[in-house]
Amino acid sequence: MQEQELKKRIRALREFYQSLVIYGLVNAGLIIVWAVSGGGYFWPIWVIVGWGLGLGISAVSLGLLPQLGSLFPVFSPDWEDEQLRKHMSKGKADAAEKQSAPKAVKKDTKEEAVS
Repeated sequence: MQEQELKKRIRALREFYQSLVIYGLVNAGLIIVWAVSGGGYFWPIWVIVGWGLGLGISAVSLGLLPQLGSLFPVFSPDWEDEQLRKHMSKGKADAAEKQSAPKAVKKDTKEEAVS
């Protein structure tokens, strides 16, 4: 990886960990509000699950949960590069095939008038 790519990845990791801390603090606060207000239906679960799904997807895309990355390769950090290489090599192979294929000779379909 080049320095710019590493800086970008480290920045993304830092932002993820900051989000994780905020997630924990906010959800702890919501649970406290729920408990102080008399309990009952556990409504903080909606925030916990919704926000947690977003964090989970971010974790997979950053490679923090590699086993899920193998199930969903699109979340792999190298997926874009792999797809680019695949399509570039396919394009080169198609171009080479077109150049090596014999060109079809067009036949003149006009019929000559017989006198």
